[in-house]
Amino acid sequence: MDGAQTNTRERVEVAEGVEPASPQNDTPSHSLSLAERLAEIRAGAFGIGKDNIEMSYTDKKTGERKKFMIKGHTVEAVLSEMRPLLNDNRVLLIPNLVERAYNGNRCDVLVDFEWESLDDPKDRRIVRWAGAGTDDGDKGFSKAGTNALKEHLKKLFLITDRDDAKEEEDKVEHKTGDGASRADLDHARDERRAAIEQWAKTFKEALSNAVSVKDIQRLHRENAEQLGSKDLPEVTRSFFNELIETRKAAIIKADSEE
Repeated sequence: MDGAQTNTRERVEVAEGVEPASPQNDTPSHSLSLAERLAEIRAGAFGIGKDNIEMSYTDKKTGERKKFMIKGHTVEAVLSEMRPLLNDNRVLLIPNLVERAYNGNRCDVLVDFEWESLDDPKDRRIVRWAGAGTDDGDKGFSKAGTNALKEHLKKLFLITDRDDAKEEEDKVEHKTGDGASRADLDHARDERRAAIEQWAKTFKEALSNAVSVKDIQRLHRENAEQLGSKDLPEVTRSFFNELIETRKAAIIKADSEE
């Protein structure tokens, strides 16, 4: 047996100018389900890089507007990568606002993102997503919608940087409806806690030193407002109510034994 190779494929005569059809392993795009199309998009969306994003915030001490840079996915970068993938796979995305709420300079939204196959309008699914935007002007709602769209696309299609550097915290400070900042609220809460602790210490000592039931009743009246305050923890209120009754009983018992 010699070393010459033998071609066992059957030779087919093809008319001049006619190209033979090549074997096709890929399923035609028009026959793919929506889930398969989304999987194809996910496969193509990997590795969208992060950009340098300029952020700014107001320094509370100086009132100056300061800027800083973070590494992150801009919505422009995400959408520029996603649009061709959506077009190639003939997938339509329609956002529908479900809910919008404001709290100071923050806006929160709920959005139903409706995915539809352009080749089969009945093949569709809806994914609900939340978004938030903080702005000192009138762009809170716009930022919230953009945030919902970008984060929905990133999570659904597993978009990530290959290096995935740690992002810095957004320094736009959230404010409540009455304009108070989070730092102001934390400071006020700490002051209330310290005031309650000081009052509780003084009230307990006064009850312990009371020598008559009338003293106990007077102390109870004088501290009724603090005892009924919504800022007072329930466990503290219960403690003092029990202490008042205990001190009354102890004084009455002591008087009866004299």
